[in-house]
Amino acid sequence: MVSTVSGILIFLQGILRVLRGQWAWELGIGEFRRHSLSTLSFAVLGLGTMILGVMVLIGAILVFKGHEKEGAVTILAFSTLSIFTGGGFLAGLILGVVGGAMALSKT
Repeated sequence: MVSTVSGILIFLQGILRVLRGQWAWELGIGEFRRHSLSTLSFAVLGLGTMILGVMVLIGAILVFKGHEKEGAVTILAFSTLSIFTGGGFLAGLILGVVGGAMALSKT
């Protein structure tokens, strides 16, 4: 359950990054923000964040299906990687690490 919430938070942050990039572009401030992120646009960063969220959710599904070790490693790896994209409002990162550790302790 904790890992599922983590994956959802990370995924939602990715959606918001994509939307924020679109809004910034329409308001004419997209160029400033693009340079502040070392030429990474919000859309690319948002899609990467969404992929990390989906991978955490896949790890949570693996844990629920009985593959605790594989699911826990997936959750820990991708929730830790999400720190580079914001970590799902930081709560997603923390919940992912806690959920992955709990699943790993089951094995």
